[in-house]
Amino acid sequence: MTKREIEDAIILELKEFMPTINGVAFNKALPLLRKEAWRLADKYDTDGANVFNLLLSRFGEMKNDD
Repeated sequence: MTKREIEDAIILELKEFMPTINGVAFNKALPLLRKEAWRLADKYDTDGANVFNLLLSRFGEMKNDD
């Protein structure tokens, strides 16, 4: 997989995950998001900081298409 394909795959998985923390208090959602970021980092052979950076840099793509 190319770097862009890996990033797209991470974004797709994050898009599926984000609704599960929608409406959850920040202090409870952040640990869940961190856990998911590290899971994805392990899966795609990167680190959690890169997953968070990708999430923040492409956050506009997280919006629902509804």
